[in-house]
Amino acid sequence: MDTKHILLAAHDPNLLAEIQRALEPRREFAVHRALGGQALLAELARAPFDLLVVEHPLADADAPTLMRQAQATCPDAIVVLMTAMSATEIQAARAATSSHHFVPQPIAATEIAELIGAIFPPEPPAANSTAPVVLKVILGGDANVGKTSLIQRYCYGNFEPMREMTIGVDFHLYTVHIEKTPVRLIVWDFGGQERFAFARQAFYRGTHAAALVFDASNRTSFFNLMRWWHETREFLPDVPVLLLANKTDLARQITFAEAQRIAHAWQVPLFESSCAQGIGVAAFFEALATAAWQHAQATQFNQTGPNPASD
Repeated sequence: MDTKHILLAAHDPNLLAEIQRALEPRREFAVHRALGGQALLAELARAPFDLLVVEHPLADADAPTLMRQAQATCPDAIVVLMTAMSATEIQAARAATSSHHFVPQPIAATEIAELIGAIFPPEPPAANSTAPVVLKVILGGDANVGKTSLIQRYCYGNFEPMREMTIGVDFHLYTVHIEKTPVRLIVWDFGGQERFAFARQAFYRGTHAAALVFDASNRTSFFNLMRWWHETREFLPDVPVLLLANKTDLARQITFAEAQRIAHAWQVPLFESSCAQGIGVAAFFEALATAAWQHAQATQFNQTGPNPASD
């Protein structure tokens, strides 16, 4: 089991202590604390980290300086900023801080611990374990193809026609049952803008299945699938991939036959959905969860061999 070194930095020592306590069940985490920006810089100079969870802004150190130091000592680290900034301010700050994910404040320590657990999911439990299996899936595709709306429709049963764009990376958790086994599914929603590509790379790790989504009423999003396909296969050469044509309730620019041809060329299954009408959404997510489950089972089998009890 690889130890993940996590650095927490904030002004409130009670928040830091609460987050650390919430992470105690995860024995593979080595959690370090920094009270303020100068303490954070000192920790970064001492050792590299896999994950930084930093309050933003920190009054005694500016964010660009902190991030330059972080990139110098731990270039592969995932950076999560806790902030009370507005969405507009976050978009402006993202380029300066090179962060991967923002979480709004105020936020409970347990929510931060859940986020960290989503970034580094635990290993699948043993076959005789009763603990839920945790699986990670990702949704890729251009901005405004409806990835966040898909999640909202499936998880909460609603549809909001006007939504703010996903900034960088977002995630959602829900529980499904596959073959009577409880599965905790972590769905990562990748911001589609090209300027957020740097933020996506670190989040491919540990993925069990992926879906590429395009807008059936927008030919550009269909053409850009090739870029998404290459990026996904660069980081996830072996995981199952699904293709989804969304917004089928609108006037189509991409026919089913066109989408089917590219799905056939890539040898991936094709699904269609309408978030507005709620059509095809459940079937798509059930297929995505099943693909992730089957990949996790196959990976575990290849690593451990057949279960002697099943002979």
